[in-house]
Amino acid sequence: MKRILFLLWLAVSPLMAAAQSYQTPEVQVSSEKANIGGKVYYVHKVLAKQTVFSICKAYGIKSDELAAANPDIKDGLKAGSIIFIPAGTAQAADSTSVKAEPDAAETAAEPDENVSGDDGGEANPISRVVEHRVRWYESIKTIARKYGVTVNDIIAYNGLDSQHLSSGKVILIPLRDGVAPDDTAKGDVGEPGKDNEGKDENESPEDPMMPVRRHRWFSAEDPIDIALILPINATAGTPSASFLNFYSGALMAVEEQKERGAHIVVNVYDLAQGSESILSDKKFAESDLIVGPVEASTMKAFLEYSDLKGIPFVSPLDHKADSLADTHPFFFQVPASSNVQAQNLAGSLRFHPRDRVFLVHSNTTGEDEFLKQIEDALMNAGISYRKSTSSDITSQVSSVSRSENPAKIIIGSENKVFASEVIRLLNVIAKKNVPMEVYFTNRVRNYETSDPEALFNIAAHIPAPYFVDYSNPEDQSFVLRYRALFSSEPDDFAFQGHDVLTYFIAAMTKLGTAICDNADSYPMQLLHCNFFFRRDNEKSGWRNHATRNIVYSKEDYSIKLSK
Repeated sequence: MKRILFLLWLAVSPLMAAAQSYQTPEVQVSSEKANIGGKVYYVHKVLAKQTVFSICKAYGIKSDELAAANPDIKDGLKAGSIIFIPAGTAQAADSTSVKAEPDAAETAAEPDENVSGDDGGEANPISRVVEHRVRWYESIKTIARKYGVTVNDIIAYNGLDSQHLSSGKVILIPLRDGVAPDDTAKGDVGEPGKDNEGKDENESPEDPMMPVRRHRWFSAEDPIDIALILPINATAGTPSASFLNFYSGALMAVEEQKERGAHIVVNVYDLAQGSESILSDKKFAESDLIVGPVEASTMKAFLEYSDLKGIPFVSPLDHKADSLADTHPFFFQVPASSNVQAQNLAGSLRFHPRDRVFLVHSNTTGEDEFLKQIEDALMNAGISYRKSTSSDITSQVSSVSRSENPAKIIIGSENKVFASEVIRLLNVIAKKNVPMEVYFTNRVRNYETSDPEALFNIAAHIPAPYFVDYSNPEDQSFVLRYRALFSSEPDDFAFQGHDVLTYFIAAMTKLGTAICDNADSYPMQLLHCNFFFRRDNEKSGWRNHATRNIVYSKEDYSIKLSK
């Protein structure tokens, strides 16, 4: 119980420290001005935590003057919004007004882009400023046409160095009196979530009927709200040590990502309180990401919520949850399935036509599906092989294996007795200097009946969902920090909690809610596991197709990761 209280304190202590050190942010007087109806106004972009009082103090005006110029602020200031600060008459402000002049080369290159037909002078002053998020198919020219402004207006007002605009970038559009946007527009300019044609911001112009979700990007004002659901059983006399370790690793990841600039809020739920209680929580309703619960049998209610709200749901540990990705489009299965392991096993062979490949199989009931996965993976990889039994494999390998071209043996079984016996037989001839490489799954590696020394002798190759490389300085650093914080050793659960939270925070910081459509564009290698999500189609969820390919080296008795 003491450890639970410490973990909860660790989760909230950064917030307490922030509250104790809070200072009202300094307000910088804007250099941008607009002439509206003969009056000059500073154009000020509100930053987080700025107040009416702090803004009025910086500009030397009264709050009623600010309210008169900006009727919309009666409902409060919103970070990122544009407001106008009275600066006096046009004549009085001319000497201090800052105007960015277009570069001569850019003016010459864009003679047809002065859509408004004016020079931006007093006859056509800026009346208001709107924000526009650049879509992937837009250029600065098309944006200028849509809003009825010039390319140079956009360049000057945003302080751009070139005409290149990155997709997702937010720019300011200075609109002028008397100049209407493109007359084909059907929606209001700057209407939230729409372009000036009334279409969704992310809709493809080539296929306007294609349903496209509108995406959000996270910020200090709109952080990533994470619901972490674990079967901790904190009220029990003996809470789950494994899931407390997962939680501990997750908290470390959250603090690391905050230090790198991510904006995160984490709400932790003990599954013991019941799914209905969690789903009815007001904070849970604000979630942008759900991690857990752990077991597939406890996921149903949360999966339904994920489907309804369109938010990512992460299965962090249970291999049995893999089938849920077939029908839930926002589902992310982290543990690599047995089918993925079979594919990666075949891919790690680096097959050459001269290679002698043997597939050792058993007649054990219930293993037909696993054997078929291996055979399908070999066929798809273009690898020819010979099927063999445990009684024949040693003589076959001994007769064909050479030092320059060692035999490659695949154990096509996860039966504990059978797999352990094959490893024992191969170890016998390996001690007689018969060269070989033996491939099997991570489950076989973890059998207590497998001789650890034999794995080195037979040069075992294993596609593992998880593996900690303690020779890696980053893994070593994590172990030391974990010991210092929790006075214990991190286990696989602690590493997994760290890696899962690290990946999804980093991915959502980069991709925003577009992670549900573009997760395959963001692979990552971490301390305990690797991530590369793929999906079968747009109606299915995402499966992790990355493993850590372990190689046992007989030369120096080390365990290495191959690429």
